[in-house]
Amino acid sequence: MNHYEYCSGFIVPGDRILDVGAGKGVFLCEMSKKGFEVFGVEINPSYIEKINERIVEEDLKVSVVEGRAEELPYENNIFSFANASEITEHVENPEMVCREIYRVLMPNAKAYISFHNRFGVYDYHYHTYFINWMPRTWSERVLKLLGKQKDDGEAGRQKLLTMHYYTYKEVKQLLKSCGFNLIDIRADKISKKYKLFSKILLPIYYIILRPLYFNSFHVLVTKTQVNE
Repeated sequence: MNHYEYCSGFIVPGDRILDVGAGKGVFLCEMSKKGFEVFGVEINPSYIEKINERIVEEDLKVSVVEGRAEELPYENNIFSFANASEITEHVENPEMVCREIYRVLMPNAKAYISFHNRFGVYDYHYHTYFINWMPRTWSERVLKLLGKQKDDGEAGRQKLLTMHYYTYKEVKQLLKSCGFNLIDIRADKISKKYKLFSKILLPIYYIILRPLYFNSFHVLVTKTQVNE
């Protein structure tokens, strides 16, 4: 099951969904093809241009606007689902982004949000192993020696020292402070796929794989209250 099929399982065709940090528009276009009313917010003008080109080429109904994830240009309680995949590390204020997602979601609506693991063994932004196990001052020196350093730019924070990385405990605290209920998507999939055998697999996942192996956390959150 790919990302689009997974997200589609929580909504029905015709529902209004939001992609926060739309990038080059892959999620937007795929979900539009599935019959959803799709909206996107993206900070990078060059990415928006690419999205609009794809919309025309594939004759899709997609609305994308330039804007910051911390200030979503939408009213309260209007979306049935939101996607914020691989963006929280790049924004200025991840907590504000999560609060904005909460604000625009309808009551009991869900969102898919990912966060980068502070201690993941492999960093896919820099294609480097063990860099996240080091103090940040060390990792910056190592990246400089390897010629892999990046600078922050129009696509948001890209420099390892300035990006936002979390432990899973910190992710839970952040999302609960915003008002969300959440589940760990990987743990949920393990439980459903392996059933009784998951009683052996889940402790390994919780103790070793989640905190020290996987490079990111993927959570499904639910809005449980109504904005006033």
